[in-house]
Amino acid sequence: MSWSRTLKIRQQLRTHIEAGEEIGLFFSDLRGFSTFAAREGDHAAYELAEEHEAAVNQVIGEHGIIVKTLGDGVMAAFEEPRDALLAAVALQRALRARNDETPLVLIHVGIGVSGGTPVMTDVDFIGNSVNLAQRLSSIAKGSQVLTTAGVQRRANLPSDLRYVALGERTLKGVGREDVVEVAWLGELARVSDAGDRMTLVLTDRATLVIEFAKDVRRDAADALRNLLDVGFAEAGLAAVWQRLTARVALGALRGISSKLEGTIERPVSDVHLSLARRGLSLRVANRTLLLSNVDASEARRFVEVARAQAPHGH
Repeated sequence: MSWSRTLKIRQQLRTHIEAGEEIGLFFSDLRGFSTFAAREGDHAAYELAEEHEAAVNQVIGEHGIIVKTLGDGVMAAFEEPRDALLAAVALQRALRARNDETPLVLIHVGIGVSGGTPVMTDVDFIGNSVNLAQRLSSIAKGSQVLTTAGVQRRANLPSDLRYVALGERTLKGVGREDVVEVAWLGELARVSDAGDRMTLVLTDRATLVIEFAKDVRRDAADALRNLLDVGFAEAGLAAVWQRLTARVALGALRGISSKLEGTIERPVSDVHLSLARRGLSLRVANRTLLLSNVDASEARRFVEVARAQAPHGH
């Protein structure tokens, strides 16, 4: 983007804010970046961050600018919240195509979009709407675009996209907010666990997308370690089996890659889905995952749609 064009958009953004009109704030947050840097080194992590920023540059269009980069994230500002949403979807689609071509080094991002009239300085934007977009990006699963019910009311989406209400969430430093997802994957069905730590999406290209919350792997490991830390005298002999099971599960978690901080997409025929007592069980690449505390009717419908897509699979 030329400097003259950047100056022009900045002036348009300032004009909108001074007139009391909402602009769009956009944060894109790389998933698994710290794990990747520790495993592959600083140079490789820098190259990944540069590729992420370049991808954002490609999709911001005629109505946005990159405000700053944050190592594992990018902040952008747009003339309208709708422009930010469309850029977010374009980025997710571009990264999905890129990951299809480069499966050994995946890029997954969680994106948050808000609308507001922040304070605009010479180099930055400051205010609640900025904080809100950043917090939304931090809770978004890999490949998700999250926004607010307020933005939903004011921004119409094209026919190939839709809003999905996720309910009220408490966002650190922001408070309670009605969170909404922009569904862009061409969904045939979706289901999430009660804690919204994992979401399964069946797509119109006969794939199953598994989206993980940002810290799901760490949370699971911490819970298992807590179970292992309970003494026999304190827990009783009935807990012995639980502890042995926890040791096996913790060992399996250590073998799972940083993909659990992002997204997994597989052909439906490669995934074994079955109804479990408290949710859905799925086996992918010799690993079994349990989506627990799922609405029974939603789980049944999900399995039915999946089997219809892959009648000769599982």
